[in-house]
Amino acid sequence: MIADGRAMVLSSGAMSDLLDGARDLRQKLYRLEVLLEIEKGGRSRIAGKAPHAAERAAAIKRLTDAGFIEAATPSASFRLTPEGREFLKDVRTKVGAGDALDWTRADEIDFSKL
Repeated sequence: MIADGRAMVLSSGAMSDLLDGARDLRQKLYRLEVLLEIEKGGRSRIAGKAPHAAERAAAIKRLTDAGFIEAATPSASFRLTPEGREFLKDVRTKVGAGDALDWTRADEIDFSKL
């Protein structure tokens, strides 16, 4: 709604752009989640779920290509590279490493690397 009460209508192109942006952000956050799992040294709750297997494989490939994790065989555990550790350090610095996360600085994180 616009301030004067009129409804705003989005064009199909604008809606498509909005959905593409949301999908891209979701994929980046998923890759961040996978990177955090790898940092912990395990294959946690999303590793064995079949519907997520393709998405996880794509995330692993993207993180490897970006230099955040070392390439490994699918059955082996992945390890963070120095670039991956630095990226996570930057994320924690900006959103807080404590219990209370402050996402107001999330726009300062270079998610394009994910």
